Amino acid sequence: MLESRWRLFGHILRRNIEIPANKSMEAYFVRKDVKFLGRPITALPNILNKDLSRLPTSELRLKTNEDLDHLRSIAQDRQQWKGLTTKIREVAEASRSED
Repeated sequence: MLESRWRLFGHILRRNIEIPANKSMEAYFVRKDVKFLGRPITALPNILNKDLSRLPTSELRLKTNEDLDHLRSIAQDRQQWKGLTTKIREVAEASRSED
């Protein structure tokens, strides 16, 4: 599931910036950080950032439009993107086996 999510995300990042999925990702980071009471919002960028934060020694994050643009540039190279998705999956599996 995790690797499929990242493969789909890479596919979306390689598409035209004018498609609705890319526009909504851009709009997500434009919003003001408003504090909500209750359970934290579960949004795709939050999940993807959590996946990235598991990577040791990686500066990759998904918190701003600049981070999104950096990931978009990585996604253009399919081999590099596949390596990233594989690494994310391996780290997630290793952390699950430790629990």
